[in-house]
This record gives sequence, C-alpha cells and structure tokens, in this order.
Amino acid sequence: MKKILKELKNRDFLYLIIAFSAFMILVILILSVWLYRFYYRTIYDDFTASNEEHLSNVALRHENEIQVLNNIVYQIGLADDVTGFLLSEYPERSTELKEKLYEYTTASQFYDMMLYLYHEDSYMYNHRTSVEVDFFLQRACVFQETDRQIFKEALYSEEKNLQVFPEQEVIGGWIQTYLDNAQVTVFIQTIAPSYDETLVFLVPGTYYDTLLEDEADNLRTDYIIYDGQVIVQRGSVTVADEDLLVALTQEASLSGFSGEVKIDGVNYYLTVEEGDSGLVYCSLQSLQFFRAKVVSGQWGIIFLLIVCIFPAMILILVFSRYVASSVRNLNRMLNPEESSYNFEDIESGIQMLVETNVRQEQQNLEARKSQFASEFFRGSFANEEKVKRAAAEAEIKTGSLYLAALVWGDSETEDDLSFGKYILTAIRQSASVDGYGIRLVGHGQSLFVLFSDSQERIENILGEIFRIGKESADDFCMAVSAYHTDLTEGPAAYLEADTAYGNVFLRGQTQILRFDELNQTESSDVLPDYYLQNLKMALKNRDKDAVTRAVDDICRRMTKENISLFTFRLIYSEILHVLFTEWKGQDAASVELYNVFTLSQCMSIQDFNDLLSDACRVIIEGSSQKDEQGSGDDTDMVDGAIRYMQENYASPELTMAALAEQLHISSVTLSVMFKNSVGVRPSDYLMSLRMEKARELLSTTHMRIKEVGLAVGYEDDHVFTRRFKSYTGRTPGQYREKHK
Repeated sequence: MKKILKELKNRDFLYLIIAFSAFMILVILILSVWLYRFYYRTIYDDFTASNEEHLSNVALRHENEIQVLNNIVYQIGLADDVTGFLLSEYPERSTELKEKLYEYTTASQFYDMMLYLYHEDSYMYNHRTSVEVDFFLQRACVFQETDRQIFKEALYSEEKNLQVFPEQEVIGGWIQTYLDNAQVTVFIQTIAPSYDETLVFLVPGTYYDTLLEDEADNLRTDYIIYDGQVIVQRGSVTVADEDLLVALTQEASLSGFSGEVKIDGVNYYLTVEEGDSGLVYCSLQSLQFFRAKVVSGQWGIIFLLIVCIFPAMILILVFSRYVASSVRNLNRMLNPEESSYNFEDIESGIQMLVETNVRQEQQNLEARKSQFASEFFRGSFANEEKVKRAAAEAEIKTGSLYLAALVWGDSETEDDLSFGKYILTAIRQSASVDGYGIRLVGHGQSLFVLFSDSQERIENILGEIFRIGKESADDFCMAVSAYHTDLTEGPAAYLEADTAYGNVFLRGQTQILRFDELNQTESSDVLPDYYLQNLKMALKNRDKDAVTRAVDDICRRMTKENISLFTFRLIYSEILHVLFTEWKGQDAASVELYNVFTLSQCMSIQDFNDLLSDACRVIIEGSSQKDEQGSGDDTDMVDGAIRYMQENYASPELTMAALAEQLHISSVTLSVMFKNSVGVRPSDYLMSLRMEKARELLSTTHMRIKEVGLAVGYEDDHVFTRRFKSYTGRTPGQYREKHK
C-alpha cells in the first residue's frame, strides 16, 4: 500500500484521487436519497401497471372467447336447414344438426360441451345425442347451486342478452360421460332473429384455472362478475363476495377503475375493467405484497451503499496502479527498449492492429459474398425474404427491381483473375448496380449475378465488361440471362445464361450472347400438377415400382411436348426443389443431387431420368421406417380414395360426398387426410384425373367433345368445356386442333 501511495505521490496522482474520492462520496450520498425516492415510485408504478396489464390480458382472452361464442350463435342462426325442427316430425335432421355441433365442439378449447334447444320442442342436442329437457335437468345434468326451474326458464327465455350462471358443481351419469371436470360455468344465448332457439355452453373449471392462474405469493385474486354476481374467482386473497360488490358499487364507474380500497379493514389495490359482453373483470391484490417488495428493495439499496462508499478509494488507487502498469507493459511490447511512457509508439501499434483487422474483415466479407453467390445460384433460399437476409449479411444490395446472370469462359490465368477483380471494382464504383460471382472450376467458367433497379444500368456494366474482355482476349465469350424480378429465380437465371453460352457455335463471339434472343417457344402446359402428385404419392408410400412408373410418365410427357433442353433443366430443377423441400432431413447426398450446376451437365432425357430416379431413391432410403401412430391407417384410406377415383372417374355421380360415404368417413375428414397426404384436395385430384383422361381422348380418338365429356364424368358439355379451358388454357376444340 505504501509503495502504491509513494508512486502515486511522485506522479502527482494522490491529491487528485483524494479530491475525486471525496467528490464521489458526496455524489453517492446525494444520489442515494434520490435513488430511494425514485425506487419507491418505480416499484409502485410497476405494481399498478402489473395489475392493469394482468387484468387486461385476462379480459382480452376471455372476451375473445365470448366473441367466438357470439360467432357460433350467429352461424347456427344461419343454418336454418338443420335447426328449428321437431324431432318427432324431422328425425333425419338431428343427424345433420349433431354433425354441425361436432364441428364447433371439436374446434374449441373454451367449452367442453355445446347444447342446442328449439323452444317448440322438448329435446336438447349435443354433438353426439339428444336428451329430453326435463330428464336433462332432473337426472342427466343436475346443477348443485341453481334451481332447475330457474335454469329451465332461462333455456326457454327469449332474452336477447347473454345469460351466465356462476361456476358450480354438476352431477349426473349422462353429463359426466362428456365432461372431465365437475365444476362448470354455464353461458346461455338465444339465437336471432326469432329468438326461439337457444345455445348452451358448458365451460369447465380447468379453463379458468389456466386463465386466472397466478402465484400464491402475489396475494391476488381475480373475479369475473355478471349482473352483480360473482360467477368465477381464483386466487390466494379471501374476501367475501358481498364485501367486494359493495366496494365496487362505491366507485363512480365499474369500467376502467384502478386504485386503493379498504375492505374489512385491510388495504387492497383494486383494478376493474368491463368487457363488451357485459362481464366485469376485477383483480384484487393486497398492498402487503407492494410493501414487501419495497422493504426487500430498500435493504438492498442500503447494503449497496455500504459496500460501495468505503472501498471506493481503495479501488480507485488500485485501479490507477493497474492502469499505469498496463500502459507501461503495452509500451514495452511495442518497443522493448523503451521503459518510459511513449504514447507515439502505442498509437502507431494500435494503428497497425486496426489496419490488420480491416484487412481480415475484408477477406471475411469476400468469403461471405462468395458463399451467398453460390447458394443463390443453387436455389438454397426458400423465399425472397431469406435471399434478402443472406444478401444483407454479405453486404450485397438486393432491394432492386431486376437481376441478371452472366457467364464467361475462364482459364484461371492471371489475366482472368485480374478481369474478375476489375468487374468487382466496376460494381463497387457503381452506386446503382451491385452483385458478386463465383468461379465454376469444373466448368471452365465464371458466373456473376447483377442487381439493379434499372435494366439500362445493368446494360452499361455488361457493355463495359464485354469491351474489356475482348481487349484482353480475342476469343473472349460472354453470355447473359434474361432479366428477372423474383429473387428466388437464381437457378433459372444461371441455366438461361449457360444455355446462351452453349449457343456460341451458332452465334459466334462478336457480341454478347443473350438468352432472350434465342428461340424458346414452349407449350404453356408442359407438365400438369397431376404428374407431380403421382410421384409424391408414390414416394409417400415408398413404392419403388410406382416411383419408376411416375418418373417414366414424366419423361414421356415432356418428350411428347418436344420442349427445349433448357426447359428440361428448368422443370427438373423445380421438381427436385419441391421433392427435397417436402422431404427434409435427408443426408448430404441429396444436396449433391439437387444442384443446378449438376443439371447444367445433363444433355439428354436419359440423363434427367437417371438424376430424378437417384433423387427418389435417396428420399425413400432416407425416410424413417415408421410414421407416427395412426398415420398408416390414413395412408390406406387415401390409397383407397385414389383407387376408387381412378376406377370410377367416368361416373357423373362421383362426388366428394359420395366418395366419403363409400369410405365410411365424413367429407371433412376425407379432405383433411387427403390434403395432408397428397398435398391437394381430393376434388382437385379428381378434376386433374378427368382432365388428363380428356386430353388423351381428344388427342387419340375422334369422339365428339360432348362424348369426351361424358366419358370423363361430365354430363353438361358446357361445364366440361369451361373446366377444360381453366385446366389447359385452351378449349377442347383448340386442344384437339393443336395435338391432332
């Protein structure tokens, strides 16, 4: 310690530190008083805000559930085809009504049961059965606190407003088969416009256990009040309902009140909020909780001051010694022969470190840019947002309207390296064009992407690049894709540029080879979704023979359309992207298969067939051997639906309702299972199946259009013509004329 003081005194630091320490102690004392007052106000504000936020969340969640009930009441009021009937006269309607109630019951987490009553009848319905009203009240569902006559009057009441009965226990063998909790709260609402129908919602106590859940240490109880009566309450504070209601009536307004109240000699903080449904939400928290927080906090402040004030001077002395020693050591590291403080050497050393760090950062940035360009052309980004995020991390501006890919021959000589650097320099100097590129070593090419908000500016850069390239080598060749506005079309842009580059033997090297100058006339309906859906279904079933047939069907279809090599590559790129997006989690081999640069090496339909077959093999081998429980039954059901549609597509009577009946399931279940398994609705699959059969008949037979429509299940030839045109873009007559 004496050594430290001596060193500080010799350096004129001692008096400065003493003065600084005294000033700091005075500042700490002043701040401690302000801090305590500020702490008290902050704790109180947090305390009140916490109560208001807690109650607001409770009210918002509960009011949303009440709004759902209102929506259900409104929708049931519109379903007059399945409601408002006497069971004795229309027993068949009860089945349709129960199906309607089942849809709403299974979709809600709020209530456990929904009951429907038509006032002219004496039966109530839930999603499974019906029960006579008197039997329901006397034996099936007995409320322990509500008189059955009062409840029956509420059922047959034409009251337009919501009726609520407080939480209470229900008993009865019938009701206990449906409810998991004996405590329920009852909501009753008549149905507009005639108000001669009633919906009853039974909300379990477990819902309110979750909604009003709070820690016991918070000393808080939440209440939900309706028409001057507490219907639900949860919490650790015990206050008589009558005392709470008296405290509420003493306030000027029940809506939006927040303040301190005294109930039975105890101080509480009361927060009140009224919902649109007429329900009043209250939160009552003891002020003991607030005082406990203040006391625990103030002792912490006092302890902190004691800890900080006395060691402050010693810490300052030690810190000064440490800083002086650190500066001296830093100086010696920069100049071993220097024992004094030479700040010029320190400054020059730091400058050198900064420059080294800048160079390292620049190298890292170049690596990120190269990685982005590689992934961009491989199509590794699922959507434009992911492209933008990756580009922003690489400091490449993609917020533009246009992008284009360019390819030129690359021999990896020193001239080629300088040429690539020149392009990067030209891009950096342009304020309106940005981009980056990679070297395709195995292809003997360099590949760049350019982004800009103007095609003209990209053309200026392209012209400058081509001029310098021709000055560097007489045989310089450069090709450019068409302009794109979708950031996910990187693979397509590369395939376009590569296609144009491959046309050098026909076009020569005297000008830029452009993809949009090639003759790329193609059919607009090359590969309908029907073919891809068959392939996906075969993969889901892990049926290798079916996969082989689906791949062969795709190849024959594309060969029949007589499309270009570029379109082959583009369509296969899209197919592989869809497959590997749907079957995630494959091994690294799948990544190599789905590679746009591999596609560019395919030169025949057999190459594409082999590539797609290998991809399907990887998917089948990499998939898990067992799906989650129950999925096998779903697959069998979907397979049965597909077989039935393939065998009976020509029948006009084949509808989704008829198909569901044939499979002994509901139409909703069929739609969900089919969509989850195949990816399209069953009705869309049936239409695709019929349209493909119609295309085959139109191109291979001389049947009249009306006969073709009948052969694929359409009795009305106008309906058939309209749907065929929607599917293919041509009328049946136009399609036959083109393919005859």
